[in-house]
Amino acid sequence: MLPLILFVIVELMWGTTAGLASALALGIIQLLWFWFREKRVDKFVLADIGFLIVLGGLALLFDNALLFKLKPVFIGAAILLLIGYSAFSDHNLVMLMSQRYFKGFIVGPFESWLMQQMLKVFFWLMAAHTLMTLASALWLSHAWWAAISGPGFYVVVALMFVVSWLGNRQRKERWSREEWLPIVDEEGKVQGHAPRSVVHSGKTNWLHPVVHLQVITPDGLWLQKRPLHKAVQPGKWDTAVGGHVSKGEDIPTALRKEAMEEIGIKPDNAIFLGRYLWRSEIERELVFVFALWYDKVITPNFKELDGGKVWTFPDLEAAMGKDVLTPDFEEEYRRYGNALKSMYKEQKAVF
Repeated sequence: MLPLILFVIVELMWGTTAGLASALALGIIQLLWFWFREKRVDKFVLADIGFLIVLGGLALLFDNALLFKLKPVFIGAAILLLIGYSAFSDHNLVMLMSQRYFKGFIVGPFESWLMQQMLKVFFWLMAAHTLMTLASALWLSHAWWAAISGPGFYVVVALMFVVSWLGNRQRKERWSREEWLPIVDEEGKVQGHAPRSVVHSGKTNWLHPVVHLQVITPDGLWLQKRPLHKAVQPGKWDTAVGGHVSKGEDIPTALRKEAMEEIGIKPDNAIFLGRYLWRSEIERELVFVFALWYDKVITPNFKELDGGKVWTFPDLEAAMGKDVLTPDFEEEYRRYGNALKSMYKEQKAVF
């Protein structure tokens, strides 16, 4: 966007032709620089130059009378297309351009989302400014048009920063009281962190890690009953232990914390069964599954659970698909049920 910024600045001081010439010169220099440095044509620089040619052509075409007054409207509409696509789609072009031009400028999904929130504010303010400019060009005096199309733009930019700053200040205070979760790729590599409420909004679709512990007893598989106040699958039977990995935690630490918190046992001898992707109506999880043989009394934490009980494997399989068990437990049992039954048989033989 550097050539476009140069075009706007030079046009204000020395006119449209000078602005277009200087901006195109900068774009060509950038194009040559990337060619000699990386031996390839940079698509973002080409897009900049193409965007400039369109805007510059409109600026030169609408160089008198009413058409001159409509020039800012067409330029604003072109900018709205770029901002709107970045703000309301999954492809943040503004962020991609920033990363392209500023080496080492790497942000996570949460930071990109924050930028999109700011771009949404800018989009609606810019849309209002463009409509006001159109109205002033058609129906108001030249003085009103000049005030709205010129200084009015800077008012829009200032409002964007003020509104975004106020919104971020309120959100920051609220987020400081929340649990923050890591955002990961499908291999579990951390890409960033975000507040739990944003991750669970049902809109961001960010993958984050959770731990599950299947507890095998001498009588079968111990399951917890989910509290009725839970947002997801209230009152259903679920994996003995399940919880999020918090920011700064590794998988073993999170497993130990959740097991102690929910059923008061230490999963030091737990066996890792595998991982899988699971998506509910509000989140997308990378689930790390562990299993533990436990032959002592299990005491659930009634602040976390509505109790628990042992299910025999035949009873579990009979309950599948009858809206008694949570869908993610059923998926997990389909994946690891044979491994759990094998562990049960081996331990029963020893027991």
